[in-house]
Amino acid sequence: MKIVDLTLGITSDMITFPGYPSPTFLKWSKFEIQGYISEVVFLSTHTGTHMDAPFHFAPSGPTIDQIEVHRYICNNSILIKIEKNSNQMITSHDIRKHTKLEIKEKDTVVLSTGWEKQINEKDNYMKNNPGLSKDAAEFLVEKKVNAVAIDSPSIDVGSDIGLIAHNTLLSNQILVIENLCNLYRFNNEKFTLIMTPLKLVGASGSPIRAIGIEE
Repeated sequence: MKIVDLTLGITSDMITFPGYPSPTFLKWSKFEIQGYISEVVFLSTHTGTHMDAPFHFAPSGPTIDQIEVHRYICNNSILIKIEKNSNQMITSHDIRKHTKLEIKEKDTVVLSTGWEKQINEKDNYMKNNPGLSKDAAEFLVEKKVNAVAIDSPSIDVGSDIGLIAHNTLLSNQILVIENLCNLYRFNNEKFTLIMTPLKLVGASGSPIRAIGIEE
């Protein structure tokens, strides 16, 4: 069994979406004074490796605390390795071509584009990432999948200001997970993905701890 942490560390100097705040950590107590150590953290709910609730793009959809918890344990996750470069789209043809498995209802589709290698190129990583085309998002809606995850900062290609993949998936109650890492460490197409958001009442998303398990 192989267990892999698929989560980016949250730091004060990490990459964030343009216009979003950088995480801020404030030391709240000191061991020498209070006898214990604690911190206060300020960050966006869409920081680092995170989950988008349908509410993020569909105001009538569930917020992150309203999602049924069984959806966070994805025994039927399909890893699809599709190498993509700046602003390249993942099409439905790409998805069908690069997996030998049949995508079924309630599966979680995980897209490994290799874009995580660009993370130290901050502007390029955030603004020029690959993402889903409209037809790919619609294809996954037709399949009625549980969630779609990707190793880039957005499920939408960086040049798409219309954010069509977000709109298509989230308006159909499909969870979106972004900024995964270490997917290259898996050899099998099928694995288990565990993703645990904070129960932030009324929020549109949450940072998650994502863990992959390969038998």
